[in-house]
Amino acid sequence: MADMTVGWIGIGNMGWPMARNAKRAGVDIVVYDVDQGRMGKFAEEFDAKRAPTLKALAEMSDVIVTIVPDGKIVRKICFGEGDRLIDGLGSGKIVIDMSSSAPTGTRELGDELLKRGVTLIDAPVSGGTAGADAGTLSIMVGGSDEAAIAKVMPVFEATGKNVFRCGQLGCGHAMKCLNNYLSAVGLTAANEALVIGQKFGLDPSAMIDIINVSTGRNNSTETKYHQRVLNRKYGSGFSAALMAKDVGIAAGLAGDQEAFAPLLHTMNEIWTQASAQLPGVDHEVTIEYYERANATKLKPGKKG
Repeated sequence: MADMTVGWIGIGNMGWPMARNAKRAGVDIVVYDVDQGRMGKFAEEFDAKRAPTLKALAEMSDVIVTIVPDGKIVRKICFGEGDRLIDGLGSGKIVIDMSSSAPTGTRELGDELLKRGVTLIDAPVSGGTAGADAGTLSIMVGGSDEAAIAKVMPVFEATGKNVFRCGQLGCGHAMKCLNNYLSAVGLTAANEALVIGQKFGLDPSAMIDIINVSTGRNNSTETKYHQRVLNRKYGSGFSAALMAKDVGIAAGLAGDQEAFAPLLHTMNEIWTQASAQLPGVDHEVTIEYYERANATKLKPGKKG
C-alpha cells in the first residue's frame, strides 16, 4: 500500500488505535490533530509522518480520513476559515468521514467537495474503543463511487472486521445514528427496569442474570451491567454527550423523513437531559440520572 498515503485527522480515543492498526497493516500514514503533543507522540511511537497544517496534510495525502466528534467539525476542517483541507485538495482525492455525522449534512458536504473533484465517502464505525483497539469494528459505508471505495478498502480492512455497504452517500451515517439510537434504547430501558425492580424488592444483579437468559436481553445487559455499571467501574470509552448527539441526529433524520417516531423523540429528550445533568461522563453513568430521579441507588453487582 506504499502507493497510497492516508492523511489521518483525529488521534483521539478511537482515532489513535484505528490509525495505529492501519499503520501496522502497511498503510502509509500522515497524522494531524489539534492536540500537537498527542500527534507528536503518535508519530514518534509508530514512525508516522506528521502534517503541520490541514492544507499540508491534504497536499501530502491521496486519501484523508476524519474521525472527530461530529459533522460540523468535519465541515470546518474542509471549508472553514483559515487553515483548511480544501486549499490542499486536488481533483481525484478522497475524503472518508468515519465520524458520527448527520446524514443530510454529509450529502451537502459531498456535493460541495464533488464540485472540486473530490469524492466523499461516509464510513462511521461501531464497536467502541475495544473494537478500535482490536481492529474488529463494524464499518458502515455510504457512497456510490465504486472505484474510490475499492481504493480505500485496505483502510477499512485494517481497522475493522465487518464492512457493510449501506447505500448512497450519507447512508452509512444514517445507519450509525439509528444503530446508536437502538443502543441507547436498550441501556435506557434496562436502567428503568432495574430501578423499578429494586424499588419493588428485586436484586439488580440477579435481574441481569435472569434477563440475560431471557427475551429482554440486549447488548447493554450482556456487556455493561455486571462488567462496569453495577460495580461503578464505568469506562466504555463513549461519552453520554456523544450518545445524546447521535440520538439527536437520529431524531433529526426522522424529522427530515417526516417519520412517526414518538419513542425516538422521547429518547432524545431523555438523553439531552441526562447528558446535561451529568456532563463529561461515560454514557454508562446515566444509571445515576435514574437513581437521582428516584432517590435510590442500585445495589453493587456481585460480578465483574
